[in-house]
Amino acid sequence: MSLLLAVLWACSTPPPPPEPRPLGPSVLIVTLDTTRADRLGVYGYSAAHTPTLDRLASQGLRFDRAYATAALTIPSHSSIFTGRYPPSHGVRDNGDFVLGDEAITLAERFEEAGWSTAAFTAAFPTQARWGLDQGFRIYHDPLEGLPDQLDWSNERPAAQVVDDALDTLPSLAGPVFVWVHLFDPHWPYAPPEPWRSQLADPYDGEIAYADHELERLLRSWDRWFPNSVVVVTADHGEGHGDGGEETHGFLLHDATIRVPLLLRGPGVEPAAILDPVSHVDIVPTVLSLAGLSLHDGLQGLDLRTGGSDRPYQEALAGRYHLGLAELTAYTSDEGRLTRGGWDGFYPEEGGVVGLVPQRDGLSRYARGLDQVVAGLEVQEETRAGLASAELEQLRALGYVGGDISQAGTVDPRDVIDVIPRSWEARRAIAEGRLGAASQHLAVLEEAMPNTYGVRLLRAHWLVATGRSDEAVELLTELQLESPGSAVALQLASLAETRGDLRGAEDWYRTALEHSVRSPEALLGLVRVAWMRGEQSEARTRADEALQLYPDHAEVGLLRAELFLGDHRLDEALADAQDAARMMPTDPRALALLARIQWERGRAERAIELIGEAVRLDPAAVPPRVLMCDWLLEVGRSSEALRVVEPLQSLSVDWPDVQRLAAEASAAVEAEQRWSHRPR
Repeated sequence: MSLLLAVLWACSTPPPPPEPRPLGPSVLIVTLDTTRADRLGVYGYSAAHTPTLDRLASQGLRFDRAYATAALTIPSHSSIFTGRYPPSHGVRDNGDFVLGDEAITLAERFEEAGWSTAAFTAAFPTQARWGLDQGFRIYHDPLEGLPDQLDWSNERPAAQVVDDALDTLPSLAGPVFVWVHLFDPHWPYAPPEPWRSQLADPYDGEIAYADHELERLLRSWDRWFPNSVVVVTADHGEGHGDGGEETHGFLLHDATIRVPLLLRGPGVEPAAILDPVSHVDIVPTVLSLAGLSLHDGLQGLDLRTGGSDRPYQEALAGRYHLGLAELTAYTSDEGRLTRGGWDGFYPEEGGVVGLVPQRDGLSRYARGLDQVVAGLEVQEETRAGLASAELEQLRALGYVGGDISQAGTVDPRDVIDVIPRSWEARRAIAEGRLGAASQHLAVLEEAMPNTYGVRLLRAHWLVATGRSDEAVELLTELQLESPGSAVALQLASLAETRGDLRGAEDWYRTALEHSVRSPEALLGLVRVAWMRGEQSEARTRADEALQLYPDHAEVGLLRAELFLGDHRLDEALADAQDAARMMPTDPRALALLARIQWERGRAERAIELIGEAVRLDPAAVPPRVLMCDWLLEVGRSSEALRVVEPLQSLSVDWPDVQRLAAEASAAVEAEQRWSHRPR
């Protein structure tokens, strides 16, 4: 080889890959939903049955004054995984907020550095849709059903989540970064046996059950990943009446924002830490323990060197749900300064911040809060644009009121005793108990006069009572006061119901201006074009919506209808099958599939599908009429008569009912005459 060729060959050959850098330890983060620190044995609760957590605390650092940044699941978890406070990661409430793509999460850092990443979550507020999946190669968040106001099957019990994790973890190449979320202590409290019988308080029973499943997880984890980092905390606590709050999200007392925080890992010596620390301190601590560098934008400090000395907290549920004042606070060695409609300082005593505020001489503490807030980088909010079914899931958990852009002046601390009536009023409206709803509304209107959320509930009550003109007037006032997508969608729906399709389209477009990816608004625009007979425009809009949301079953169902109208049967069938797969118990999807199969000449399959639709909704007239017509056409007249008779007996005002009933009766009589004909 000539010298020149040798040089060229050497230059063209890539250098050998660098030696792989040895990675650090595996990391497990466990979040226990809605778990008060003072309900664990390690924090002094004598009635606790938490041996796993107590033992874990003895193996590492126990933080006696650890605080969540917010007493709500999605904002709190966003802080746990970004190391930033809610104003700086942009997730301010449960509801229409998602963690934006610009956020840098712990999972992203570990995934980029070569760790295998996996998450196993238990409930709707920790599903991937909220942006918490960023950086996780595996994200298991399945739920079996869509809960509504009366159905609480919206979680995977701890045993299912742990089983899922234990089945999956052996397949991961180490080291691993894993998050396990257990939802059980969240209301309603229904622990399984034997904890239901053994513990008098069902909330304690839920925590004991979660502790038991955590022991099962840790037993295998420690065998598979020795010398790992383990962090256990709660996203927030539960009020149980402290400060007047039964649940969580509206106030900033220790009951809801003081959380357990336990840290075990290589080189971490057992100790109890009495200084205030925050969830935002978890990210820098875990990164440092794993040997990874800290990135810009972190607002917490390493827990091993003291963590944050003045952690920030906020409670904006009162603002976003009801139009009340928003609460902000910071907690120091001395206590907590909370600002809302008024400032109050709550002194610390024996590691616990009290419930009785001082309201005089607060200038020093108020300046401290001003300094803490001034140091926060405010991130623009990212909105999800929830569909109605998703809103119902959160409402079933006690979340989501309106789309309120301005805070009010009524302090949640002053009306916490009547706030639950807003949930009771919403439930009563949904159940048709309009008299009870009106009584709840009267109390709310007296306690919180002219607040946005109460007026929004009154508008819902007006709709339910058939007073749609008054409802439209009130909703329009609310939209002008606080422009947003939620009320615009309600106005669009009312306009559509009243036949004002142009008005409906205008309101759907308004909703999109405030939430550019709102699936509800996109669906509404497709439906309005279809109802106006603008089939080409409806199909174009459906295509655009399905590009954003390929699994939007409602839009897919409408597009299938459009394809059927054009006799594009294969495309109609594909869309309808997808919709039926996502909505297996929806009679509309089955009825449309049946019509498509009938057009394809598959009469028996069509009749089978329309029969299932009738079974799911026995009172629906159109599928019964269709089924009767088809049965007559294939000569199954006795069955046709059985299908149409219930409608005839109810004197249903439907043009084809009496005709089909007469045809079916005549056909049956003809069959009987033929069968009795002398041979």
